[in-house]
Amino acid sequence: MNLRLLDVLTTMADDLVVQLDADACAISRVIGDVLILVAERVQDGGTLQQGQGYLVSDFPQTAEVLQSREPRALTLDDTDIDSGEAFILREHGFGSLVMLPLELNGSAWGLVEVYRSERRPFSEADIRLAGKLIHVP
Repeated sequence: MNLRLLDVLTTMADDLVVQLDADACAISRVIGDVLILVAERVQDGGTLQQGQGYLVSDFPQTAEVLQSREPRALTLDDTDIDSGEAFILREHGFGSLVMLPLELNGSAWGLVEVYRSERRPFSEADIRLAGKLIHVP
């Protein structure tokens, strides 16, 4: 990955946290069935890096976002949250999440995840704004 793209993704993560009143953002590259974290922003200066990639197939709702190319918002209060997503939210101390596909050159290049500590769901307006912020011409 080139430095210009890394700069763009890092700025994108920063903007998403600020504009969506969120606590963290992770941007991952999809390579086959694996998600590799490439850029992040965590309000308290921490990290979301766990030292390994994640298998998309272990997270059905993530897979759905990448396949459908439609965003998905979740909270720990949702009855239909899959166990993998719930585990990751709890592991990092978050209560809500919005996932969006990151498209480059007409394909799903990666996944953008924006987190809030509270279980306050991301609104439709939040999701529309996030979609605009992650648009890469």
